[in-house]
Amino acid sequence: MTMAPERDENGRFMKTEPEARALPGSDSVHPLSKVLFGWVEHRRTPRLLLTVVVLVSIGLFSADFILDRHDYLSLAETTGFYAIWGFGSFALAVLAGWPLGYLLRRSEDYYGEAETRPKDTETGE
Repeated sequence: MTMAPERDENGRFMKTEPEARALPGSDSVHPLSKVLFGWVEHRRTPRLLLTVVVLVSIGLFSADFILDRHDYLSLAETTGFYAIWGFGSFALAVLAGWPLGYLLRRSEDYYGEAETRPKDTETGE
């Protein structure tokens, strides 16, 4: 027989103590996921990934000085044009989310006032 969940004086369900969850690296983790994604748990992984991205970016930026490009627009032949263009395009896409959110978002009282007391409890009035 299972016990009914406890309710407070307003009839709302009360939270119970959460069950203990398995931590990464325990026996409940699939062995294949340990093989594929085990390196993510290492404490130096974020710094290593940041270092790799910075080195690749520096390498690509320095290659821009060496390579001779032949673009249709003379503006595109300036050093760092594609890096600046990509950053500006990404920033525009991110910043376009604010006005789009205001346009598409519903107001907080869109559904009107809700009755918060569960129907299967006594009102006590």
